[in-house]
Amino acid sequence: MEMNEYMIYQRAALTLIAAGLLQTMLRALRIPEAVYSDVHGVAAYLGVLGGLYSIVVAFLIYVVWEQFNRVQIGLGQEASALEDLCRVATFLTERNDVRSVQAAVRQYMEATAGDEAPRLAVGITSALAEERFDAMCQVVRSIDVDGPKDQVISGELLRALTRVNDARDGRLSVSATRIPPTLWNLVVFASCVLFAGFLVLGIQSFAISVGVTACVAGTLGFLLSVIQDMDNPFDGVWNVSYSQMTSVSARIGQK
Repeated sequence: MEMNEYMIYQRAALTLIAAGLLQTMLRALRIPEAVYSDVHGVAAYLGVLGGLYSIVVAFLIYVVWEQFNRVQIGLGQEASALEDLCRVATFLTERNDVRSVQAAVRQYMEATAGDEAPRLAVGITSALAEERFDAMCQVVRSIDVDGPKDQVISGELLRALTRVNDARDGRLSVSATRIPPTLWNLVVFASCVLFAGFLVLGIQSFAISVGVTACVAGTLGFLLSVIQDMDNPFDGVWNVSYSQMTSVSARIGQK
């Protein structure tokens, strides 16, 4: 378990403790009897707000998890397309061209796996990966065609390069997607309002009141932390893996 994951649990625990202390302080102020008499109205308010909140949060979790998976799948598709590109190149007559294509692909994949993730985490693209990708495209497009066989192989290489480019563009597009600030502010605001409702719920038992408030606050804090972490697939606890890139690069290097 990474230290970052402990920090998420620690944040949830601190939120839980802070909420319990806040409820204890409010109880010490002697809540008016009117709060207890209106407990059913407050409960109805919490039911409606909780229902709306659950719909929004469920949608948000689905979106960020789908985005996370699409980035991971995109990496696999791009790695597979790059391996196909190298496989097609092996049919070229000139072995130097084969080695040039494989070397360019390896250099691009190494740059992508090593330099891209920290750049995308802060919302910028990797200049090194861009440079290596352009160099790889230049190598593929500059192959000398010698005879009908190489002409056919050259056409297949260009089509394979197009598949690589499409997979890369799609992956980078999804990688740059984040939760809109307005939607995130809505969820945070709704979380605060929902928590405030439990503060004034008017449960007469002191222990139950503090326990319920603390658990609600801890759950909301934990939930927001998880959503925020998954929204950025390149930073935090749960990150996408570039293992497909590194494994394909290693296989190409052995050929």
